[in-house]
Order: sequence, then C-alpha cells, then structure tokens
Amino acid sequence: MRRAHLLLVVLSAFVAGCESKYKDPDPQAMGYDYYPLEIGQYRVYNVMDIRFSSNIGDTIRFQLRERVDTSFHDQTGQLVYKVIRSIRPNDRSEWLDDSVMIVNKTERMVLTTKDNTKYVKMVFPVNGSKKWEMDAFNSRVVVDSIARLYVIKQQYVYDSVGEPFVINGTEFPNTVTVKPEVPFVAGRLDDRREVYSKNVGLVYRIYNKVTYCELSNNKECPKYVDWRDSGHERHEILIEHGKL
Repeated sequence: MRRAHLLLVVLSAFVAGCESKYKDPDPQAMGYDYYPLEIGQYRVYNVMDIRFSSNIGDTIRFQLRERVDTSFHDQTGQLVYKVIRSIRPNDRSEWLDDSVMIVNKTERMVLTTKDNTKYVKMVFPVNGSKKWEMDAFNSRVVVDSIARLYVIKQQYVYDSVGEPFVINGTEFPNTVTVKPEVPFVAGRLDDRREVYSKNVGLVYRIYNKVTYCELSNNKECPKYVDWRDSGHERHEILIEHGKL
C-alpha cells in the first residue's frame, strides 16, 4: 500500500512537471506586448529625413502610416500579417499607399519581410541579455575596413528594458530599445535605435549615420568641426495610434 502511494506521488510530480514544461509562455513575461499585432491596428508617424553632402542637408518632412490590413497563412503554414505602409505630405493630404510589409510573430521572434528581404526585428523573451542577428535570414553583411569588421552579421541587443521613454512631451511608461552593437570609430556617427512601447508598438525610430571630414576623401573640408561630408539622418516619431 505504501509502495503504491509512493508511486502515485512520483507520477503526480512527473505529470505536474510536464504540464509546467509545456504550458503556454506568459505573454507579459515574454514581452509579446511590445509588438502588438491585430487586424485594423494602425500607427502614424511624423518623419524627418535628411541627406547630407558636403555639409549641406536636404530635408524632407512627411507622415507615414502603418496599418495591419489582413492575415493569411504563408507557404510554410505560418500565420502572417500584411501591413500596408502609406505616406502623405501632411495631415491635410490623402494617404497614398507606398509599400507592403509582411509580419510573422511567433513565440520566439518577430520576423518582417520588406522588398523580399527578411529581418528579425525582435526575439523573445525580451531581456537585457538577448543578442541576435537581425539579418540572420538574408544575405546582408557588414564590410567595414575602418572598424576592422569584414563580412560579418551585425549583432543587435535590447537596452533600457521596461524603462519610460519621453518624446515630444509624450511619455510611454514601459518601453524597450532595440539597437545594433556598433564599435566606436572617431570621425563617424552611427546611431540607430528603435523604441517599442508595451501595448503600442514602435513609438520612435532613429537612423543617423554620418561620415565627418576626418574620414572623408575630401582634402579641402575642415576637420574636427563636425563637418558632415556625407550621411543620412532620419527620425520617425509616433503621433497617433489606434484600431480602425
């Protein structure tokens, strides 16, 4: 009798362990809410895009909208979402569809496809120890002789996990920042970040890559005075979000 009781206890513990091992992950603990994905969701951004040449910037301002249009199963059977990206000069103009992005959100990652190129935008769970290759599923590599990086896949990390973020007077209480690991090189600026807010999604994106005079082939430009020989600076700031 005692032996049967002991066997029952061991079996119960084994079953409980299996249930714990195979139960669905906790969405909040995994950080799924940083990338909400439902049909009808949309986000609108103010965009400032500047191209630099010989320290002269050519600036374009417009608005960008990302709208989750439909969902379907791809050739592998995965559920994916079609996101339509539209642009307009200002809020008095009509939206014009610009491009399409396909998003696949799984228990392990968020995978986006733009122009037939796949990018790993996030990996789960979201925490400060994670490191991944955004270009793991495409052929893009870094070739940077100045920083002594030759044909490598750039690593991305999480920063400021769970921290508040303020942009243009609007505070998002719980955010995470995605950014690449970039070696410091004097005479060059490389600031690329994406900030995601829980239950909202992307609230801010900056792409700022500049080559200063020190590293340029222009022998006549003034050195050490922040003279931008070439570069691209772009800011996307969330101004509206919701569900249609």
